[in-house]
Amino acid sequence: MSCRGLSKSRIIAWKQCPKRLWLQIHRRELLEFSDDTEHRFQIGYEVGEVAQGLYPSGILIEDEDDLSAALMSTKTAMADYPNRPIFEATFQHDGVLVRVDLLLPTDAGYRMVEVKSSTSVKPYHIDDCALQAWVIRQNNIPLNSIELAHIDTSFIFLGDGNYQGILRFEKLDDVIAPLLELVPNWIQEARSTLSGDIPTVEPGAQCSDSFECPFTAYCTQHIKESVQPRYSLDVLYRMQTETKEMLRAKGFQDVCHVPSEFLNETQQWIQRISLTGVAELSPNAGVSLVGLTYPRYYLDFETINLAVPRWINTRPYATQVPFQWSCHIEKSHHQLGHEMFLDVSGNDPRRHCAELMIEVLGTEGPVFVYYQAFEKGRIAEMAELYPDLAPALHAINLRVVDLLPIARANYYHPEMKGSWSIKAVLPTLAPDLRYDLLVIGNGGDAQAAYREILHTNTSDARKQELTEGLREYCKLDTLAMVRLAWFFQGE
Repeated sequence: MSCRGLSKSRIIAWKQCPKRLWLQIHRRELLEFSDDTEHRFQIGYEVGEVAQGLYPSGILIEDEDDLSAALMSTKTAMADYPNRPIFEATFQHDGVLVRVDLLLPTDAGYRMVEVKSSTSVKPYHIDDCALQAWVIRQNNIPLNSIELAHIDTSFIFLGDGNYQGILRFEKLDDVIAPLLELVPNWIQEARSTLSGDIPTVEPGAQCSDSFECPFTAYCTQHIKESVQPRYSLDVLYRMQTETKEMLRAKGFQDVCHVPSEFLNETQQWIQRISLTGVAELSPNAGVSLVGLTYPRYYLDFETINLAVPRWINTRPYATQVPFQWSCHIEKSHHQLGHEMFLDVSGNDPRRHCAELMIEVLGTEGPVFVYYQAFEKGRIAEMAELYPDLAPALHAINLRVVDLLPIARANYYHPEMKGSWSIKAVLPTLAPDLRYDLLVIGNGGDAQAAYREILHTNTSDARKQELTEGLREYCKLDTLAMVRLAWFFQGE
């Protein structure tokens, strides 16, 4: 498509920010998609495939890189197979191209369905559908329904390959009707943007609404670090957004300058350490740990909540399935061992996960975690799923010791910037343990790696690379807890 041609995605980019569209066409080399954006794209592809699978007789228009061929294939499919659904049906009017996820025939025309991986209708979805409906109607194709299909989290997969019911279809005709008159203006203004010089738009809320803009780094490079507060108000733990906005309106941009009457005790502690630049560790930090017996277990889960569930009795986005855990075992003082569970077979990993965990953790000794609601929640879910394992799993939960509240009450370093996540705390006390040197550096990366491993198109070599990355990452999480416990005890 030429630079002057417009697609639905380009017009939506213009609606987010005219500068984004201009850069997307004229300075594509500046694009920087985040890992989160790439992960979102992949999930979208998976949901799209499932949507197509709901209509086995559907015809896929595959000519994605050849506009003329896609237009002709769509026209041919509609003429030759008027009673069959069409996937990625392609239409153009006045240089504006759209590809429709599902075009479903009815007795009175077609249902146009846009498929999204979200769990509800978003404002930009409505703009998407309005653009598509306008182009289709300009081609004199009757639409008797304009719909958006999104994930229904109440759907329960029964393990039989049947995904009927995973999508909720929302009719949008009434809300879209008044927008159809605006679409020609959107097109004209987007073209005007592209034909002129780069728009002058300062960074703001539009940089992340409704998407994270891939040009944010470019657009913010002129903002000098020297004029930014070293410790912005965002480091003030659990301060309400309204309060921060009020303080900024009063001219307070740096934590160090905020009057103490606006701060609670924890926030005053953060301010004091930000001012001095000196970390503080309470002498009482290790008190609750000293009397605990050995062996000591340090446990961390990695889980996946798939948009398209693949295991029995799981729900889209709602069921957290543990596919990996790491456990460092301190058999006696500073004598460490390590055990790990990781299932990349694609089979339901939960029972094997629970059985091996029961075997490794035994019946005695504290089980350290970092944010117990997560680990205890997963263990409780497995206990409910497997009644024969429930007594042993509930017994493990009774042994859990959460290091997070100990950290939050007793330790702060200015470089933690208001966060007590393990990844914020670890570099301040164990700089030799580094997530940034790993192939997989955070939980989001771990989930994305696991999804890629499960995908049928992933090569064996890539699967092996990702599997090793998962092993290294999860192992570091539990080693981090070991070092944290030792640090609290002054060791």
